[in-house]
Amino acid sequence: MSQPDLWFTRATLRRDAPDVAPLIDILLGDPEGGHGLDTTHRLLWTLMPADIQASGKPSLSDGSAKAAFLWRRAPDPRGPDAFYLLGPRPRGDSPFFIVETKPWQPAFEVGDRLAYDLVVNATVDRQLDLTKGRNGRKRIDVVADALRAAGPAASSQRPRGVEKEDLAHEALVAWLDRQGKRDGFRLAAVPALMHQHIVTIGGRRQGGVKLGTARLTGLLEVTEPAAFLHRVATGFGRGKAFGYGLMLLRRVD
Repeated sequence: MSQPDLWFTRATLRRDAPDVAPLIDILLGDPEGGHGLDTTHRLLWTLMPADIQASGKPSLSDGSAKAAFLWRRAPDPRGPDAFYLLGPRPRGDSPFFIVETKPWQPAFEVGDRLAYDLVVNATVDRQLDLTKGRNGRKRIDVVADALRAAGPAASSQRPRGVEKEDLAHEALVAWLDRQGKRDGFRLAAVPALMHQHIVTIGGRRQGGVKLGTARLTGLLEVTEPAAFLHRVATGFGRGKAFGYGLMLLRRVD
């Protein structure tokens, strides 16, 4: 399964540049806020080569299943926040960013053990209205789906907040396990759920969409290198245009 020409890029804002410094707060916004994600997406789009920019950005209302590139904001306590991108080779003349890039050419093998860090919009396809046939199907957040299935009177006697957290974790682990069975990896340890929340990207006039998002970290083992390579290259889940789906990986002994 061949892969397109992909580059892994670290982009850091030129905070001292005269054209950038006055706009830092606007450009960065809230790291987990919908407005900040939309603004950052537009800003990172300026790094794309001319032919990619000419093809146009995905709209907010299309479900955000596809993207011209994957990206992830990476807060750094040692300095300015960085952005990681996986996609076409970026422009080298950006007025906004300091760009460090290299070809993305991982060589995965069966049995490789990798630590991963994934911020994802995980969804499932459900028939929500039987009267509408295929039009009654909709993709919904896996956590919302689990809570809906549990109903208002779940059997657990634990406080509702604890129960919801447990259901969220179980639903997300099950979702990632299904991805692994399809995409060439298995979970070598139960993932940790760092946080789970809902963001709204865009306002009403922009056709805003709500995305349930979560950060999962853990350890995986590669079982089918080609399938795993393809999935990492194309991203996990939906909301990819807005900073979700890029799995960061680190080899472990």
